[in-house]
Parts: sequence; C-alpha cells; structure tokens
Amino acid sequence: MRKLTSIIIMLLWAATSSAGGGHELRLPAWLANGAVLQRGKALPLRGWARPGDEVSVRLGRAHATATAAADGRWVVTLAPQKAAGPLTLTVAAKDATGSRPAQTIELHDVWLGDVWLVSGQSNIDVNLERVYPQYADEIDRDSTSRVRLFQVANTVALDSIRPDVSTTAGWQTLTKAHAWHFSAIGYFLGKHKAAQTGVAQGIVQASWGGTPIEAWLPMDSVAAIRPDVAATTRYLADPELMRLTAAANTRAATLWDMLLDSSDPGLAANWADNTFSDTSWPEANQYALPVGGRAYNGSYWARQHITIDAAHARQAARLLVGTLVDADYTYVNGHLVGHTGYQYPPRRYTIPQGVLREGDNVIAVRFVCHGQQPAFIREKPYRLDFADGTRQALSHTWRVAQGAPMPQQHTLPTANQNSAAALWHAMLAPLAPMAMAGVVWYQGESNTGNAELYERELKALMAAWRQRLGQPTLPFAIVQLAGYMAPQPQPQESGWPRLRESQRRAAMATPWAAVVPAHDLGEANDIHPLRKKEVAARAAMVLDYLAGGNPHHPAAKTKATPAAPFPAPVDARQRGAAITVTFDQSLAEGKAMGFEVMGDDNLYHNAQATAHGRQVTIDAQGRRVRYAWKNNPVEATLCARTSGMPAVPFEADVTPGQ
Repeated sequence: MRKLTSIIIMLLWAATSSAGGGHELRLPAWLANGAVLQRGKALPLRGWARPGDEVSVRLGRAHATATAAADGRWVVTLAPQKAAGPLTLTVAAKDATGSRPAQTIELHDVWLGDVWLVSGQSNIDVNLERVYPQYADEIDRDSTSRVRLFQVANTVALDSIRPDVSTTAGWQTLTKAHAWHFSAIGYFLGKHKAAQTGVAQGIVQASWGGTPIEAWLPMDSVAAIRPDVAATTRYLADPELMRLTAAANTRAATLWDMLLDSSDPGLAANWADNTFSDTSWPEANQYALPVGGRAYNGSYWARQHITIDAAHARQAARLLVGTLVDADYTYVNGHLVGHTGYQYPPRRYTIPQGVLREGDNVIAVRFVCHGQQPAFIREKPYRLDFADGTRQALSHTWRVAQGAPMPQQHTLPTANQNSAAALWHAMLAPLAPMAMAGVVWYQGESNTGNAELYERELKALMAAWRQRLGQPTLPFAIVQLAGYMAPQPQPQESGWPRLRESQRRAAMATPWAAVVPAHDLGEANDIHPLRKKEVAARAAMVLDYLAGGNPHHPAAKTKATPAAPFPAPVDARQRGAAITVTFDQSLAEGKAMGFEVMGDDNLYHNAQATAHGRQVTIDAQGRRVRYAWKNNPVEATLCARTSGMPAVPFEADVTPGQ
C-alpha cells in the first residue's frame, strides 16, 4: 500500500512540477534540520538525486527506498510512527553500478509530532510584533523547543508549479525573537497544541496580506468559477508587459514623491522643528481634522506641544501615535523617529535618549495621503512610554496645516501575488507531498466584493489542497471574518456578512471542515484586530472536533460524537406567530440579540428573540431569518450554555411547521 501511495504521489508531483535543478542529492526546503514531521500518518518524503540512483531514507525504525527518475526526482513513503524526537533522518543515494561515489544527507533534531498549516491573507500575516502589547507578559517569558516555526517566503509564479518553496530561515524553535515576524495565530496555535498534547508541534505559515482566494487556487478551478480573473491573469502573465508596467509605476511614484517633497512648505520651512512657531495654525481635535471629510491627496501636518519634566527628559521613550491614515513621517523636536508607508500598522516609534528635553517638546506628524482623508484612528493608544515604565498621555488637540495638495497618483496593476494561481504555484503546491494534521484558513477580506461566489471557491480550494497534499480527509478550520467598521443598529446589506455565510456553507458542505466564528473578536477601527490568541484557541477547538468529533470522521463510529465547539442552526420553522430556530446544542438562556427576519416587503427587520434550551423563539413571521448579519455585529450575544462560545452567524429559510 505504501508503494502504491508513493507511486501516486510521484505521478502528481511529476505532472505538475519541474526538476529541482542539478543531479546532486537534495531535499526540499521544509525537510531540514529541526523539522517536525507528522506522526500517526503515512509519511511521504521527497527530493532529487542523480538519475537512476538508489535512494534510501531512514527515520527512527522506519525505512524506505526509491529509485531516482530520469529527471532526478524520487519519493518514498514511511510507515506511520508515534511521536518521538529528537531523531536523525538519513538520506543516502548510490549508483546501482557503483561507478559513482555515494551521497548522504543527515538531518538532525528532527521530531515526529503534529504539523499545522496556517494560510490566508493579512490576518494570518499579522505577526507577533503587532500583537505584542496585548500579550506582553506571556510573550516575554515564552520559549519552547517543542514548537517549531517554518515560514514560506512570499514568492509568485504565474505559469506553473515551482519545484520547491522558498524560505528565509528554515525551521526555528519558538522564541520571542524567532516568532517576532511570524504569524501570531500560528504562534499561539503551536503553544496551545504543545501544551495540550505534550508532543512537538510544527507550524508552517504560507500567507500573503491582501491576496484573494483566487491566488491560492489552481488555474482550472479559477477558470471554472471566475473566468474573468483567469483571463486577467493570462493577460498580465506577459513578462515584458509586467516589466514595462513596473518601470512605469516606479517612475510615476518617484515623480509624485519628488513633486510632493519639493512643493511641501512644511519641509521647506522645517515645520517639524521645535523652533518653528505654529501659533497661527488652527487647533483641531485629532478625530475631526478640518479637511471637509473629503478624499485628500498630498501632505498634511499636525503638531502638538508636550511638557516633559527633568527626570523624564533624560530618558529614552517610545511614542505611540495610534494608527494613521495613510502614510506618516513622525518627528520629535525635529528628529525623525518613525515612518510607516501605509495605514494599517500601529505607530510605535522609539525616541532615543537625548531627543527629549526638559520643558516644551514638539511632536509633529506629516501625513502623506493617496486619496483618503488624513486621520488619527479612534480607540488607539496616543502616549509616551518612558524607560522607567511611566506613561504620559498625548492631547487629542493638535495644531494643523495643509502641506502640499497633489494630483492623484496614477499606477497600473502589477500586484502579481493577486493573480489567479500565483500563490498556488509558488507557495502551496510545492509543499507537497507533506503530511499534515490540519489547516487554519483565514482569508476573505479581499473577496467581499464577490462574496456570493466565495462558497464555490472555498470548496474548490479545500478539494484542490487535499488532492495535492494526498490527504482526502485533511481538516480545515475556516476562520470567519472578524467584526469590522462602525456598528450599525439597523439591518445592512454588505459583502462582509455575506462572505461569512459563504464560509459557513462551504464548511457545511465539506466533510472534515468547520468554521471558527470571530465576529465578536474584531475591532471597529482596525481590519487587523489584535486578539489572535483567542482566534488560535478557537481554531484549536475546531481542529480537535474535526479530529474525532466530526460525524464524517471514522473515529465517530466508535465513540460518542462531542458537541461542535460553536452553536449552529439545524432548523428554522414558522410556528404560528413565532419563528423557532433549533440549534445543535443547548444555549445560554435569556434575551437573544442580533436576529433579523425578512418580512412581506422582502426587507429584513430587527426582531425580538429569546433562547431556551436548544431553541431560539423569534416574535415575528417571515420567510427568512438571519443572525449576526452585520459588518460588526456587536449586539449579537447568542452563545453555548456550557462553554460560552458564540453561535455561528447564519442566514436560513423559514419553513412552515406545526
């Protein structure tokens, strides 16, 4: 059976990738010192050698052999093994005739444990540095060799599957330093699973901020669902077009920046310096900058004075200026202390010792906007953190002045990472064959404009990844979009909740898949909310459920099926003047907010509801019912009675009932 598995994997690999180059013994990037390999499953391993060489692979007590093909590729499959480590993996290649010297690779510190893939766009990309203030004490004391991190480098391929992924650091043990630029969700997932299981955990991150799902799908899947996207990718695949477009964009950006800087009176008159007099500038609250609320191109300046006492003036400090729109150059007493090129990252800038002075100090922010209103984002920290641990809040009042108004910067599309199959070719498919325990998929923000198609795309993604990795029952924990944007009291139609529903429906239709609700873990003012530890814990709950609790799972035939981690609807019926929604588990009893019912006018209306046992009773009549159907459904409070975990957002038809 293992031989047949190796043949199938070899055929899949050979049909979709080119040789790794050269005819020397070589292993893929993820098969390296410090690796974690999947326990309890058939373990496919691959590499390259001289054509015709006999390749022998040994790990612990497991051993397998293969013959390198004409292009040098080989694949073996080791028998399933229990958790163990550290082990040595030995790969040897020799010429059957003995005419060439043998080659050997030894990998050390290899572990058998669990391997998890975390993938998607920016909310998987959000790294430990970004969320550090949220969990500082915990992160400062964390270090464990039982968790290993492997980050796939961001690379693009438009034409075909690459033979291998790229990585900058290989496998690294979990420490604050190693995880600083690693996925925060991956970091917390690894810690959680290591504590839960007591065995080694390997976290593989393959993600890219802002990318749509089409980039992670094979081209035939995209062409079947989104032929427009597939056609655009074929159009943009011409290398000469991309070269010229990239050059034109670089030139346009350079000219725009040069014109801005040469026209900005703030740079010419050194508005950042503490000696500049801003007494003629109008004052404004930072949340109501006086630009008429219109889109703005160019520079905009904000200054405030802050008094520092003698003791703190001698210290280094950290300046927190929240999150700003768009780019910023931030100065303290004329010294540039930080620059961020776009709106999302938190501004946490180090002020070196000697920059602050006793008495009056000036903080100046130069906004650079590309079509958005310059803004300080609400409910973010605005303060000075001193080296001795004390803090001093900034005022919300600034003196403001327009810098240089600019025309819109014109660029052409060159974001090839967003093209159909671009990341499937370069960052996902080249991992195969690779045994894994499960996948955490967190993506969708870039697809809210075509949310109605996302269900088909997500089902296609799970099928394609499972086939490519050779694991037809690979579990998928699908993180739904977090709450975002200003809460609205009335029903709203938006791609944000529609995409959550597509995620739910795709998971319902796919064995070994389930959603991870995160609508209650969002932030109205940040598309990248910080509560990643909570997301990771919920994803771990779903993965545990799928490992043994999913009714489709073979283990469910021999033991009781546990309840799903998050309450989900199973039925909605009209019973007289009320609608009864039945869930798959008991609910916390009482008033249930967040329900809406479609009336005879074909519009949704807020509805009063009460939870009791496994049912929610809604005081309304209608054809459809939905729950937590807003961009940011802060009013949605329905949860499980025992665990307190939130119910899954949904939309459902109401059927007549007795």
